[in-house]
Amino acid sequence: MTILPLRNNMKTPQNQNKKNYIFINQTMSWSSAQQYCRKNYKDLAMIENQEENTEAQNTKPSNYKVWIGLYQEPWTWSDGSKSSFRNWDPSSLNNYGGNQHCGTENSENVWGDEDCSVKRAFICHQGEHLKKCCHVLNVKCWTCVTVFHCSVQFQRGRPL
Repeated sequence: MTILPLRNNMKTPQNQNKKNYIFINQTMSWSSAQQYCRKNYKDLAMIENQEENTEAQNTKPSNYKVWIGLYQEPWTWSDGSKSSFRNWDPSSLNNYGGNQHCGTENSENVWGDEDCSVKRAFICHQGEHLKKCCHVLNVKCWTCVTVFHCSVQFQRGRPL
């Protein structure tokens, strides 16, 4: 087995916790968008601070209203986690009709609630581990340890 560090893809202290946001210009309900993101990336966008909010905003066309990973009341991220960061548009957070239980980011880049069955484009994220920091030949596994060191984590039966 050979392990080759790919220095240009290595994590650094500045980027090791950044999420990678991906705009999907295909309209789906919130739950279908969640399934799509989980199958192809990690999950619907989880935005946990202003820096991440700016990153997510920059992925979508400015005139779009898109699904993000918030749902229900109390508002929770798609993976069940909670976040203290919020970017609500006070006039859009109204649960109009009693059935607006999913989160959107609108064209002004603030959040609102909407009926989860409405079909919208959406933003996915890939999470903190965007790029493989090690390339392992003949083994389908990897683990980031430090910037210039690699370690192998065996994942039996699960290709990456």
